[in-house]
Amino acid sequence: MQIVFFKRPRPRQFDYKPRYYDEEKELREERRKTFEAAEKGDVSSTTLKRNIDVRWRKADRRNRQRSKGVNVLVYLVIIALMVYFMFFV
Repeated sequence: MQIVFFKRPRPRQFDYKPRYYDEEKELREERRKTFEAAEKGDVSSTTLKRNIDVRWRKADRRNRQRSKGVNVLVYLVIIALMVYFMFFV
């Protein structure tokens, strides 16, 4: 049994409220806004930024796919060399 002379503070409660980020929904809203602006005839910097972003993402995706193919080829060559040296040398 403990004897406590002073009142101890209660532990703090952890109150975490997660927020959900939906990238697809955000992209759809941006596209909708650009289409509405295009219908009105307004060509703004947001449209230009959006086009640049889309082109950059496509280029990045292509570069990643190429690098994956090169990585697989390098790994296969290394494995083939290891097998050759293990069994034939």
